[in-house]
Amino acid sequence: MSVSLEEALQAVDLEPGRTYRCRVRGHWVYLQVLESQAVPEPSLPAESLAPRDAWVELPQPPAVGTVQAHRAPPNPPDIPEIPADDEP
Repeated sequence: MSVSLEEALQAVDLEPGRTYRCRVRGHWVYLQVLESQAVPEPSLPAESLAPRDAWVELPQPPAVGTVQAHRAPPNPPDIPEIPADDEP
């Protein structure tokens, strides 16, 4: 016989404003009792509040053209400044 959560809670004396926690079949159950006129606000689980990587896979841009590379002679080395003999 399967009982829904709503049916099971009908038999429990719940007080508005209280929070109940219990362990059921190895899982923790958290029940917050609101006032009868209160509208429940959705709460986010702790996992969704953790910072996440902002990594996005962007598509490669389309090829526009081709470029051919040619070897060029290397730049000449820098010539160091050599002080004259008459400078101290």
